[in-house]
Amino acid sequence: MSIDRKIGLELGDGYDVGGDPRRMTANELIVLGHKRMSPLRALRLRCIDCSGDSAAEVRLCTAVTCPAWSFRMGANPWRTPASEAKRERARAFLKERGLLAKNLRQGRDRGELNDVPATSLPGDALANETPTLSVDGSEGRS
Repeated sequence: MSIDRKIGLELGDGYDVGGDPRRMTANELIVLGHKRMSPLRALRLRCIDCSGDSAAEVRLCTAVTCPAWSFRMGANPWRTPASEAKRERARAFLKERGLLAKNLRQGRDRGELNDVPATSLPGDALANETPTLSVDGSEGRS
């Protein structure tokens, strides 16, 4: 694949210089061969490149004064750990999402997420009857 490198270059003092990626469109970056990724992922990939494409060498890196060194494992060591309350909310959210995904796979809608029968309106004569299937497969009420 031929990459048009001129897209990423600007003229500065009569010479080609790297353009400002903040002023480029996403399509221009894609044409240059870049992919969407987080900054941590980009740092990790740069460290792997620097270490001869060896993740093991990244782990063993001794360039402790390198600005990327503390991020080389793909995590931000400066990030404040989540509180227990935040972790509990995340667990509850994931549990709910798991139920949602399970119910959607089973063809249920959001109203049936809790596997609790819906309440009937007052005066609904058929609300307390349960549907039954007859031998011929048609549905009836008991």
